[in-house]
Parts: sequence; structure tokens; C-alpha cells
Amino acid sequence: MKAKRIITIALAVLMTAMFVVSVSAAQLTDVDPNGKTEVTAHINGNEPGEVSYIITIPDVVDFGELNIPPDDASDYDKDVTYLVEATEIDGLDPATQQISVYVKDQDANVNDDQKFYIANKENASIKFNYDVYRATGDNVNLSTMVNADNMFTKGYFLTGFKNEGDTLEGTLRFHQKQLYGENIADIAGDYSGYMVFFSAIEDI
Repeated sequence: MKAKRIITIALAVLMTAMFVVSVSAAQLTDVDPNGKTEVTAHINGNEPGEVSYIITIPDVVDFGELNIPPDDASDYDKDVTYLVEATEIDGLDPATQQISVYVKDQDANVNDDQKFYIANKENASIKFNYDVYRATGDNVNLSTMVNADNMFTKGYFLTGFKNEGDTLEGTLRFHQKQLYGENIADIAGDYSGYMVFFSAIEDI
């Protein structure tokens, strides 16, 4: 099956090359009986059967303005969505393989704190946590957060892609309740943190 695919691609390339030559062909004449034709080709750098892929992750996910709630009720969550996409997948056997994507906080450790955080840019000791979900909208409340699972050294398992164009749209949730009782003068400022993604070809 793989050999047939390679031959089909080779024929398509050959036909394309022939078409290009016929459009911009050089001419031999009695005045100028000599000419030359450039012959080109491309050899794929991957080994036969090797899988190649591109997974696109977000550059930035912005919670925007966070606010201290008027009480300590639990319904003052701030949600923002994120998108992870299998932009290119080549050579993968979706019946037996997938591109697994993992995620964790930049400072997470399997033997210590595994939460996701954003920290004050002026004083990193002031930080607040957020949760990661694989769902959006009303489905967030019906789903389990990613960081409720076991974290591996490479991170929490986020998703497995099998086909080019597959996407995962998820949600980051900041519990503004954790700001309740804080002195606004102490915590005001800009905050940031990093989600670290890791991808691997894995058997299923």
C-alpha cells in the first residue's frame, strides 16, 4: 500500500514536470542546434514509513481583566478558550498510532506541585492557579479538568491526534474566588505563566 502511494506521487510529479517543460520548452534550430534542459527531483528526508507531523499550539491565551469577587461564592470563574490543531500528519497509521499531546505548567514536578499557575510579573511569589479542560461552553461543567488526571514526567495527557486537521478546543478556567479577601494593592499588576506542551508518536 505504501509503495503504491509513493509510485502514485512519483507519477504525479513526473506528469507535472512534463507539463512545465511543454509550456516553457527550449527550441533547437538550424541556427542554434544545441540546447540543454535542467532535470530536477526531490528526495524526501524521511525514512520510508517514518511519520512526520506539525501540531499547532496557541501563542498566547489571555484571561484579560481579573476581578476580586464581592463574596467567596464559587461561581466567579473566568473562562478562556484555547485551540490545539494537527496541522500536518504524514505517514501515520491511525489504526495503530496517534500523535499524543501532553501539557503541564513550566514549573510542574511529578514529585511536587503539579498545578498550573500565573504569577505576578513584578513579584513571582504572588501566584494563582488555573485549571485546564478539554471542553468548552456548557460542557466544561460536565467534564473533568485535565489536571485531575495523573501527571507524567512529560505532562498531563491532553489528546491524541490521528488525522490531519483534527483539533482540540478546550478551556482554561481561573477561579476568581481565590482572589477574595486579598488586598488589591498587594496583588495588582500583570500576570503570566507558561503551559509547556510535548508531543510524541505513540502506539494505541
